[in-house]
Amino acid sequence: MVDQSEVEKLGIPTVTVSSDQFIGLAKSTVTSTGLPDMAFVEAPHPFGMIPLNEIRAKADQVFPEILRMATQWKPAVAIRAASKPTYPAERIKFRGTYEALNKMFYDRKWSLGMPIIPPTPEAVAAMLKGTKHKPGEVVWVVPPRQGQLTVELVATLGVMSGCKPEHMPLLLAIVKAISHPHYDWRGNSTTTAPTNPMIIINGPIVKELGIAYSTGVLGGEQPVNIALGYFINLVGDIVGGSVPPDVDKSTQGSRGDLVAWVLGENEDANPWKKSYAVEHGFKATDSVVTAFGAYLGTNNTDHTSVKGKDLLNTFAIGAAGVASGIYSCLSRYDQPFSWLNSVKYMYFFVGPEHADTMYRDFPTKRSVQEYLVKKIAVPLWGYAPDQCKIPKEFGAYDENTLIPRFTTPEQIHIVVTGGAGKQSQIWPPFPTGMAPVFVVVEK
Repeated sequence: MVDQSEVEKLGIPTVTVSSDQFIGLAKSTVTSTGLPDMAFVEAPHPFGMIPLNEIRAKADQVFPEILRMATQWKPAVAIRAASKPTYPAERIKFRGTYEALNKMFYDRKWSLGMPIIPPTPEAVAAMLKGTKHKPGEVVWVVPPRQGQLTVELVATLGVMSGCKPEHMPLLLAIVKAISHPHYDWRGNSTTTAPTNPMIIINGPIVKELGIAYSTGVLGGEQPVNIALGYFINLVGDIVGGSVPPDVDKSTQGSRGDLVAWVLGENEDANPWKKSYAVEHGFKATDSVVTAFGAYLGTNNTDHTSVKGKDLLNTFAIGAAGVASGIYSCLSRYDQPFSWLNSVKYMYFFVGPEHADTMYRDFPTKRSVQEYLVKKIAVPLWGYAPDQCKIPKEFGAYDENTLIPRFTTPEQIHIVVTGGAGKQSQIWPPFPTGMAPVFVVVEK
């Protein structure tokens, strides 16, 4: 066997094998790193969920090409010239109807296909008055395209999505949160899963800016939440280049690909009094953004439970089955990522009336978390093959043994939000996100 250092000395290229359905994503990833070219071999899709003999047949089919590339391949693309400066942004003149302007933006890949507000120099200048950061400051190099997001561009996309100058500190805080390594923006924005950013907002800024936190919090007619969510997707698609079909590989996608999810906590209706942000070490006077990449939530409708325990049982059975088949068992925060430890935490967006029912029998959130950790379990037969690795200390088990999904109360995150009604939602995170990210909004 020749190690990698010896391969490099011999000048033998690393050959990357990709399915033909994902070759576009593979090549765009290489381009985003600044490499001019790489040796790729395409194999017929799919590789997963097929018998081993079919996988071997595909390997035999492409092996001659792997050998040829390993011995004969040479880069065919020259190193790219330096791109144009990111600041100041280019100005263009346009004359025409609003309809024509929107078409021009979409044709140039400057929008997502939904209407935008024209980012005139005057509107962008007004947005920039909402922050002390310099317009040319680069706040994020956005994967997968590695586009440079300046403060000026934050203001521009903010205008386009319907944000106001007073939203600028919040926009910058959101960018800081979703750009954190624990969020894994690249994984979230290029996966085959229908994952989207989930933003939770706590503190005085919720009421100061009119962020929705009560009835219909994740629905329509919530202009601030919608503008913030639209801004996030403009950043991801326009600056980061996460667009289907070659880069964003979401098999079916979701409406969250257009407007990311943004909600405020209903702190006034929280029977446990401490807000979600305060629970995690922040002051009640802090305005805090929490971000994680989320699978689509599932609703928990329970109109009949009077006891808190009975209500939590319905939550537990719902949480046991979500996460789109990426079942992990006995997962922990402190373990490194693997598909055997994929879902490290879960969010429960609890309606105020459900929260009151829980509170009758569980006077602390900690007691709720401890109960759910014990109850959220799946029979071993319900986990995908090879997805659940059970340690020896667990003891005897068979396919019908209930295997817990979580091991610590801290993995259960409870946020009180929404209005009247016996409804709550359960939102699992995308597995490569290591933990939720918290950012204090600058004043």
